[in-house]
Amino acid sequence: MRPEEKRQEIIVGIVVLIILAATVMGIMWGKKYDIFSSRSYYTVRVARASGLQEGDPVTVSGVPKGVVDDFIIRKDSVDIIIGVDKDITLFSDASAIISNMELLGSKKVEVNPGRSGTQLVEHGIFRGTFAGGLEDIFETTGAISTDFQTLLGNFNKTLVLLNKAMEEDVQASLHTIHMTAVLIDSLMEADIQPGLLAMKGTLQKAEHMMDTKQADIDTIVTNLKMVSITLNQVVDDNKDKLAKSLANLDKIGEDLSRLSIRLKDPKSSLGKLINSDSLYQKLDSITVNINDIIKDLKENPKKYLEHVNINVDMFGGGK
Repeated sequence: MRPEEKRQEIIVGIVVLIILAATVMGIMWGKKYDIFSSRSYYTVRVARASGLQEGDPVTVSGVPKGVVDDFIIRKDSVDIIIGVDKDITLFSDASAIISNMELLGSKKVEVNPGRSGTQLVEHGIFRGTFAGGLEDIFETTGAISTDFQTLLGNFNKTLVLLNKAMEEDVQASLHTIHMTAVLIDSLMEADIQPGLLAMKGTLQKAEHMMDTKQADIDTIVTNLKMVSITLNQVVDDNKDKLAKSLANLDKIGEDLSRLSIRLKDPKSSLGKLINSDSLYQKLDSITVNINDIIKDLKENPKKYLEHVNINVDMFGGGK
């Protein structure tokens, strides 16, 4: 190989190496990788990062130990790329809070390294929360004020509709009350007033009868009083007899009770007489026989009278 060709190959190799190094450096620069950096990079995933900017400080236990490097917007969250000094070790249970440095100042990322004992690898992801500042309170207050004004407007409309409905209902109710009063007046004239007049006439007649028959009523009351006195006297005079009568009634009741018990007792004579089926059958048989004899007597009287000698003295001359 000639020296010129060898020199060209060396030059081409050097150019290729330079291009590869530049490409790698460009990729690392685009991804915020700095091989010469004294920081380690991690990702904090939060729901929102309002007011936080690149270059804002990252603190650990209140001490500045890094900066916010970049943001990645996701569908329902935001990834915050932070660079933390290499002397800070983060663990798998690390967490972060986005808060205000001052009341109305810039924000910072406060990192809690965690205590799990398992070290978080570089470029690892851990969760963070957003602590709103005063401007967030103002924003929320403004939203609440807007909603409150909307609510007041809706409430005003509701009151207008309610007043209109109440006016219509009140007018309808007043009309119904008026019609009811008219109906009551008509009923008073048609039915109640004649009934009251008739009742008044009846009361007047009763009062007149009481006045005209006062003497008879006094007599009746006197007679009832005398009858009451007489009955009381009779009762007082016959207390002993009434007591004996009541005693006799009690005795009769006891006798009837004992008789009832004997009638119910199948072992007693009366119980056997009432409850015995054989006695009933015998009486029934006797009755049948008597009926047969009476029937035969009616049909054949001579059969029973042929041995009977009857002399009839029609003129009273003989025996």
